[in-house]
Amino acid sequence: MSAPTSTVAPAPTDRWPGTAARAAGRTLRFGHMGCHAVVPGNTIASIEHAATLGVDVVEFDVLPRADGRLYLAHDPGDLAARPDAPSYEDALDRLREPDLEHLGVNVDAKVPGYERQIADALRARGMTDRVLVSAMEVPTLRALRRIAPALRLGRSIPRVYRDWYANRWTRVPTIGMILAARRYHPHLMVRELRAGHIDAVMAHWSLITPAFVRAITAHGELYVWTVDDADRATSIAATGVTGVTSNDPRLLRW
Repeated sequence: MSAPTSTVAPAPTDRWPGTAARAAGRTLRFGHMGCHAVVPGNTIASIEHAATLGVDVVEFDVLPRADGRLYLAHDPGDLAARPDAPSYEDALDRLREPDLEHLGVNVDAKVPGYERQIADALRARGMTDRVLVSAMEVPTLRALRRIAPALRLGRSIPRVYRDWYANRWTRVPTIGMILAARRYHPHLMVRELRAGHIDAVMAHWSLITPAFVRAITAHGELYVWTVDDADRATSIAATGVTGVTSNDPRLLRW
């Protein structure tokens, strides 16, 4: 009599590199907008070049045009200045090709209202297990969790849209804001992680302290943006974050 056939279902695939990196204690290298400091970002060429620089994950931003489709652009001004910006679908299709299929993908959803479009394009291409969608907007994350429960989500903090360090007149009050954010954000983000609303936190580098890292990584993944100084990147990686994002992946020397 032959042995009974096993009815145990195979484990679901998980091609998101953060899963293995977190288990191994390894820090991922993210290319911001591809590799914006090397090749102009949010382009297919920048994504392709980032792969040659050894990134684990490519990040790009998506925004809608009047035609209702999503395109790769960091902000409305960038989108308006680039009529040839690639579409979201074109970028995903390129990332499915053999030379790029090893990369993780971080889609930064810039505005609410396009959650189903984001999720459906991933699902149609069989890419859901390879992607993290991040956003600053809570309604976007809540809608994505309803529409695509298996999709990995990351909340970007703080909710700002320009580099506050670039303006010397706002630098001093900004330091006060950062000190306050270091205190209250960990508690808020841990609640979000434990509730299953998000899987990861995407934090500006100025928020990173050892206590912040310990609090978040005890419950989920922690990715740091956008670090364009090699010494700072190395120091942040040493704290145990899950990944570091840079416009120039050549600075991520580990």
